[in-house]
Amino acid sequence: MTVRPMADTDVEAAGNVQVAAFMDLDRRHGVKPRPVTDVVWQRIHTRLRHFTVHDPDGSWVAVDDADTVIGCALALKRDTLWGLSLLAVDPTTQSSGVGRRLLDTSLTYAADCDRAIILSSPDPRAIRSYATSGFALYPQVESAGEPDRSRIPALDGRVREGSVADVELADGIDRSVRGAPRGPDQIRLATDTTMFVVDDASGRGYGYVRSDGEILAIAATDDATATDLLWRCFAHAAEIETPVSIIAMNAEQQWAISTSFTARLKVSPGGPVFWRGAAPPAAYLPSGAYL
Repeated sequence: MTVRPMADTDVEAAGNVQVAAFMDLDRRHGVKPRPVTDVVWQRIHTRLRHFTVHDPDGSWVAVDDADTVIGCALALKRDTLWGLSLLAVDPTTQSSGVGRRLLDTSLTYAADCDRAIILSSPDPRAIRSYATSGFALYPQVESAGEPDRSRIPALDGRVREGSVADVELADGIDRSVRGAPRGPDQIRLATDTTMFVVDDASGRGYGYVRSDGEILAIAATDDATATDLLWRCFAHAAEIETPVSIIAMNAEQQWAISTSFTARLKVSPGGPVFWRGAAPPAAYLPSGAYL
């Protein structure tokens, strides 16, 4: 087995590994795997290519003796923040050291970073790998369901729809909240999803919600602004008649947890988040792909 930089020609094979790994994880946890539609495949390939372009030194594949891709890892570096976007190993080769090699190689990209983040799946093997790599573990919950429309508050126009023109504002918020801008990731999110923005005397913030209702990221200068953004994302999902989901909420994010309960969503245990060099920001929900 060899770990080498990911090339554009590896994207399709790496995407296949990602899908196989997460479908296997769902089955092992008694969850029915969701169908992989053309839209999902496009999203997977776009993400992989985004990293090979913007983080070539953080994009890796593990290959066997026949140069067949059996694992992949994506890591980003923005200023002095490092994040692990993806680590997936083909189910037929898991527990053979492939994941450990990919993680150790990815961490070389964090050599000059003073903070780092990993969003983990509930897989005990992944949790052990991250916890034994110098990261602090923070338990999390997730939420999902159809928001109760009668509980969505009127926001009196405080939250407006955003666009790529708001990337500079959003990057400034990220510098304050998580210590580093998103840069090209912000452009990717603002291009591919629906963005909402708050920018007034009471606070600043932004949020992204995907067409399938997943809340992709929220960052704000205060909990109240983050809460308004979350409600607006819920309202948008109700408008397009799709359920919502939040994949990562820890104890620092009580505003998001309480809002999920108020909206009558189902809240359940999720995979932990790991931080190194910092504690989880409060008014912040990370993106699974772009942290």
